[in-house]
Amino acid sequence: MNDKYNEIATFLEQEIVPRYDAFDAGHRCDHVHYVMQESQRLAHYYPTVDRAMLLVAAAYHDLGLEVDRKTHHTESGRIIREDQRLLRWFTAEEIETIAQAAEDHRASSDHDPRSIYGRIVAEADRQIDGDTIVRRTIQFSFKHYPNLDKEENYERFMEHMAEKYAVGGYLKLWIPESSNAQRLADFREMLKDSKAIRQKFDEIYDKLTKQDKNMTTILKPGIPVALCSDHAGYATKQAVIEYLKENNIEYKDFGTYNEDSCDYPDFAHPCALAVENGECYPGIAVCGSGEGINITLNKHQGIRSALCWIPEVAKLARQHNDANVLAMPGRFVTNEEALEMVKTFLSTEFEGGRHQKRVDKIPL
Repeated sequence: MNDKYNEIATFLEQEIVPRYDAFDAGHRCDHVHYVMQESQRLAHYYPTVDRAMLLVAAAYHDLGLEVDRKTHHTESGRIIREDQRLLRWFTAEEIETIAQAAEDHRASSDHDPRSIYGRIVAEADRQIDGDTIVRRTIQFSFKHYPNLDKEENYERFMEHMAEKYAVGGYLKLWIPESSNAQRLADFREMLKDSKAIRQKFDEIYDKLTKQDKNMTTILKPGIPVALCSDHAGYATKQAVIEYLKENNIEYKDFGTYNEDSCDYPDFAHPCALAVENGECYPGIAVCGSGEGINITLNKHQGIRSALCWIPEVAKLARQHNDANVLAMPGRFVTNEEALEMVKTFLSTEFEGGRHQKRVDKIPL
């Protein structure tokens, strides 16, 4: 790719993709990354398509969720048209095409996308995979219908499947070179088998709701865990993200978002501020040695970040120091060791008592 494309890709990763962390679990960074990557893959079949324009349309396609879910596609188009930064790389006409493509990602049986860009983004957004469809639908219910019990969730799930994915549903595919057609046919066969689809629903629902009874003692309802890392801690942070997803724990990722060399304070400071102001609780931070990110976090008066390398230290940091951020050395612990520390940190209460007066003396 050329320098322009790489510059745009960096801008999207730093300024646009992180905004997806505020959305429900089915529309976070992993989803937008999938749509961006799949759009680029499908573009191979259409050599006249401007790859940079397509990448931007895919990156912005769900940003309208910041405003309203029902009209998020049109809000995404508005956000694109109003983002003056895009004029650095595109003409007004090109920006309009990008905006229309984002709006058209929800195109279905009642209207067609207006350009090849809209067709590609709409197809990439389909993500036709049985497990993914079931998981995202359940996760959406958890966020937007928290009072539904399991049977009510299943009833809503089947209504959505009939409306969108079953034969006669509004879902429509747009790119013949995509493998979505066969995957959709396979999923429709499962939908016809009431026993098979119920088994799949139960399997994923139970996995999403299963948590160790002692694991969430310090988590606060509706408050996400704050995450940050530099490039050396990125892989460990990704393992933590997968663990949080598997346990249906909300999180907000303050970066970094790839393994390119970067400066840990750029991500530690916003992470610390989120914990300080109550937006997030607790925090989990990783850099190569753990030292740099830990030092930066502790520059904040409201932060008690503990650098840990074994679960026992993480436990004591919570019990004796009421640590509100777990810092880890990504280059010196395995993912398994890191996750054990995360589990311990999240499941250990502060003992208070004689330790409280000591913690009270920490701030200047």
